[in-house]
Amino acid sequence: MDNLIRKKIVLSLLDNDPKDANEIVDEIGESLGDIEDQLTALVLENICEKINQNEVDQYVIRKDIETFEELVKEFLSNKEEHIEQITQFITSEYYFNRIDNELVDYVLKRFYLDSLYQTDTDIEGTRRILHASPSALFFSLFEDTTRFKESSEHLNQLKSPDENWDTERIIKLHCSMFEIPLSEKLYHDIHFPVYNDLYKKLGIRATLHRTQVILATLHEKYIETDTIGNMSSYRAEEVSGAGQLIAQIDPIVFCDDGIAYFHLGEFQFALELFDKAIETIQDPILKAKVLNNKGWVFLEKKQYQKAIECFEMGISYDSEGKISELRANKQVAEEYLARATDADNLTEPTQIRFIHEQVVPFDETRFYEFKEIKGNNPSNPISKDADVYTVAFLNREGGRIFWGIRDGDRITVGVKLNDGQRDRVRRIVSEKLGAIQPPLSVEDWQLEFHQVYDLQSEIIENLWVIELLVSLPQRKDVYYTGSNTLYVKTEGGKKKLSGVEVTEFIRRHFQNDTETE
Repeated sequence: MDNLIRKKIVLSLLDNDPKDANEIVDEIGESLGDIEDQLTALVLENICEKINQNEVDQYVIRKDIETFEELVKEFLSNKEEHIEQITQFITSEYYFNRIDNELVDYVLKRFYLDSLYQTDTDIEGTRRILHASPSALFFSLFEDTTRFKESSEHLNQLKSPDENWDTERIIKLHCSMFEIPLSEKLYHDIHFPVYNDLYKKLGIRATLHRTQVILATLHEKYIETDTIGNMSSYRAEEVSGAGQLIAQIDPIVFCDDGIAYFHLGEFQFALELFDKAIETIQDPILKAKVLNNKGWVFLEKKQYQKAIECFEMGISYDSEGKISELRANKQVAEEYLARATDADNLTEPTQIRFIHEQVVPFDETRFYEFKEIKGNNPSNPISKDADVYTVAFLNREGGRIFWGIRDGDRITVGVKLNDGQRDRVRRIVSEKLGAIQPPLSVEDWQLEFHQVYDLQSEIIENLWVIELLVSLPQRKDVYYTGSNTLYVKTEGGKKKLSGVEVTEFIRRHFQNDTETE
């Protein structure tokens, strides 16, 4: 009982101004004597600080790391005891505010990671997982770090020029020893009902399979790097059960998470999850239901042809016609496709197969731009074109640019790109478009890599047509590149505007809206 009174007193003081004993009595309803006894103990333990104001003793919780450690131990060492008080503690502003970069630095030093985790991304990632997982926080503050010290000593030995060690592998191993249990704690906390209020406050929808994938990746890294002498003894402890964890994923979890992401408007995540479900599910009726859901995502994105393909594939699995929605939805998608204008179709990536040295079945117009890329560094011309043409399309009705199609004769020549080069192109395009003003939404553009085929319908390795789709902007505005230059799309390319041309374009651009008003 005394322990419960103590927790109530702490909670009363966490997010408030200093209080005296009588104010705490009024709030929590316990006797004055019990409260005074507990306050005296809290002051002696340096958890509370006593302040004398107007000859009245008032109390406030200290805000240093040591005090926070003691409170974490007191509230979270037994998740089954005083559940209501645990919920109040982990959702308090005190709790949230104490998990800051200073605490993260303290944790990283405990685990001898402070010299390895130096970027803002590393620190922010650690802080977020400590916020989202009370168990990970508890682990970080109280886990025995002896083995991390030993690992750090191994790393220090590598500074000797006489040693022939693979430094990078040992660093990865050292980091994995910390990252794996943190992710495991988060995974287990997701199942624990007491922490639901924490996730609501954080605005997190905890998707189980994503945590499992993170765990699998970390375990895999640990296994890859675990080849260094004395380190091998840690392998069984850290990696046991990793394969079982992944094997236990219910394919329907992918589908359920996909539906959740669909309702959140995160369409790309939804599609990835539905694809995972389709790959994993064996039952044809369940597979058909997931295909119906995937088709709905494409309908929402106005990608009508892709929606039709999903519904047709679903119908092929639903041989007995049990899922009537598939037929109805296919009909809706076909009606939308029939009514779609050129501008509507700009929301959908091209639905054709690109054949090497063959003509594409559409012409260059103000909606379409073709670009051939020569040389061994394709990212350079793409970098020069991406924001310029995006701005030009945005200042008209949207459009597409294709790299890998020759503009003179519409022949597919393709762009040679390995995996690393494709990642570089994605990054460059994202950076260039991220500098456009006013800022774009993720729904305003889409980058697609289309594989190129030979005449025998075989994929040509590492040969691609790159398509940048720029949708009709959701709001009417005038767009500029990151260098504050204005372009508009023309039938024959694009045009840079300057001086009086800019003024006249802006006037005409908004004229119809003004007349309507």
